[in-house]
Amino acid sequence: MTENNYESLQEIVEHENKDYPLGVYYVEPGEMFMEHVRWHWHTEIEIDLVREGCARYRIGENTYLLRAGQAVFINRNIMHSIEAEKDVKCVIMSVIFSPSLLFPEQNSSVSNNYLKPVLEDPKFRFLTFNPKDRWDRGVISYLEDIIYANLQKEFGYELQTQSLICQLWLLFLSKVTLKEKSEQPEPVSRSMSADEIRIKDAIVFIEQNYPDPITLEDIANSIHVSKSECCRCFSRAVNMTPFQYLMHYRILKAADIIQHNLKNPAPISELAISVGFNNTSYFNKRFREYFGCTPTQYRKMAKTEHRDSLGTFGLSLSHI
Repeated sequence: MTENNYESLQEIVEHENKDYPLGVYYVEPGEMFMEHVRWHWHTEIEIDLVREGCARYRIGENTYLLRAGQAVFINRNIMHSIEAEKDVKCVIMSVIFSPSLLFPEQNSSVSNNYLKPVLEDPKFRFLTFNPKDRWDRGVISYLEDIIYANLQKEFGYELQTQSLICQLWLLFLSKVTLKEKSEQPEPVSRSMSADEIRIKDAIVFIEQNYPDPITLEDIANSIHVSKSECCRCFSRAVNMTPFQYLMHYRILKAADIIQHNLKNPAPISELAISVGFNNTSYFNKRFREYFGCTPTQYRKMAKTEHRDSLGTFGLSLSHI
């Protein structure tokens, strides 16, 4: 690999209707691999509402515990992950939409006045909303209406959603303006840190080169820092070591390959090599650590279950 390519590794959100770039998604982090939605980013805007339980959002170096009824706005291209609290069921309704839904003409005066100031301002990487706050209640109310409209899909729901999105966006802009004018503003977000920039580059490097024998030095060199600084960056930004992230991704890829090749499965030894393990026994050991079973057992379970009811086995890699 000669260059980093965020676009090829960011999460690709494929909406049901390409002419209507908005989707409402049911997310239950506790049912996902290792009880979390892995680090990812996308070009769409994301607004999540915690329906049940609580969710720990990691957005760059920031961590927030959101409880039922609270919501979060995550700007486009912002790296984030979501973790479920142990032994507590967590349900999230996620609204993900393209900025073009608000303003199709991206270079119009309206877009320049009301869209770009938020999308392009590093201070507004994310915002949280609490129903105890009067302004926040308005945002959450519109968000609930958007979710309901897109689940019911009654005649004209697309037009209704666009109207609701515009009204929500106006309230959102009012909240941003109020916080800017406040003498002692509550911290809204922070600009992208050096750690986050480096980690994005390192993740891209790992995910493009995971089949190869990558060393810590290789990862550090990819972001032009020392090995010790590379470890510190990972610890501060994603709360794991570079090696842990590499192992995590290799096992995810192995599970994904198994799921998508049930009819023509490759030998486990070949699977191990394809995801960067040159020792089948070690691959089996690490796989068992993550999934509680061997790759062979995992394949058997996947074959006996319908893909729509696989739970942790039925998750595509881009959503883990």
